[in-house]
Amino acid sequence: MQRRAAAAYFLFFLVASVAAYSYIGVAESQRPEVQLDGPELTNDSTFTSEGQTYTVSNIHMSSGGGGHGGGGGSMAADLSWTNNSSQYTATLESGSTTTRDNTTYNVNTDDSANTLTLTAEQNVTQLLREDDAVENSLATRDGNEYVVYRQNDTLRPLSEWLPEPETVTYTAGDQYQYQADSGTQTTTITNVTSDGATLEWVAPRQRTVELSEGGNVTLADGQYFAHFPDHSTVQVVSVDQYPQYQETLADQDYFHERKNGLWGISILSGIASVLMLGMAYLPNRG
Repeated sequence: MQRRAAAAYFLFFLVASVAAYSYIGVAESQRPEVQLDGPELTNDSTFTSEGQTYTVSNIHMSSGGGGHGGGGGSMAADLSWTNNSSQYTATLESGSTTTRDNTTYNVNTDDSANTLTLTAEQNVTQLLREDDAVENSLATRDGNEYVVYRQNDTLRPLSEWLPEPETVTYTAGDQYQYQADSGTQTTTITNVTSDGATLEWVAPRQRTVELSEGGNVTLADGQYFAHFPDHSTVQVVSVDQYPQYQETLADQDYFHERKNGLWGISILSGIASVLMLGMAYLPNRG
């Protein structure tokens, strides 16, 4: 009697385990999938928004926890574009030097006059060599430098002998040729203070942002978000589809919860069936 009861329970739990396991396979085909209206982009794919061209690259699995749609990991990609009207600024600091046309200039600003003045540095050695009336070297007396005339060895203070240096003066609103990292740029002097002059100009700038599953990104015509259908593609779609996306994610969470429940039934029923089978062969008392 004991063995017959144990065998019956064994069959019951075995059937429950197998049935739950079989239904898992059937249910997997019913898994909710995110369906969004937009092209699936691969590495080096491009798309255009309001005349701006964007390029997708470096689709990869980043470190971190799992995410929806990426398959057990956190998917990421780079989205890059060129902003042809990006604003740049730079500052010419008062007291610094700058080079123009192979000439070094000292920078001086006057906030009261709202002016930027460049004063050319003079090559004293070269000027001495070009003047046949003076020696090619200076004389020093009491810490002061003097020019020595060849004819009678008379001395003249260097500051009196030097010609007036070349100066260039700008005011706020003037254009200024500035040597930036990207080359010479035509800039506008927008502000002058005692500390320096602020320059502004417009030039192309390469921009890159990282796309993440469900993460927002601002494009030329509005807000978008990213979805990774698999490990090699990404969709960049309007936030108008975000409610639909969130609803599908909620359905996926519900699906996984129920699927995990089936796994629990299958595993526990399998264990119970083994226990029942073992009990069927326990020796009878007496």
